Amino acid sequence: MSENDFLALLNSAPVVNGVVVETLNDPELGRLRDELHRVIRGQADASTLTPHLRGVSEIPSIGHNGVEWTLAGPAERLRQAEIVLEWSRVQSELPGRLRACENPECNKFLIDHSKPNTARWCSMASCGNRMKARRYQARRSSDGEA
Repeated sequence: MSENDFLALLNSAPVVNGVVVETLNDPELGRLRDELHRVIRGQADASTLTPHLRGVSEIPSIGHNGVEWTLAGPAERLRQAEIVLEWSRVQSELPGRLRACENPECNKFLIDHSKPNTARWCSMASCGNRMKARRYQARRSSDGEA
């Protein structure tokens, strides 16, 4: 699973007109996505992801470029295990860079690849501009301007 696929899964329940819209057809993946949301937001312990790994193992083999690992286990669990493994990879290789969008009305996540690690919104074009405009309006209101 690629990082982009992982982020697409995390962002598969966007808020549209104030309502969370489910875009997944697989209830098990939706449940895993929701558990990942809680883990990433610090609302649940990472151990809640353990059931998605039950019965799954990695099998080593020697390939052209060295050791290669292949997931093995019940077919219905392999996709879930791939997702949990990608979450783990992002956590270990990009610590602190996977986070929820800072727009409280958004349900999306971002992986910050910026050098200073200061990205705050899932998208500057939508949430970033919206949040900056709100702060600007709040400043104008507090200064007595209308």
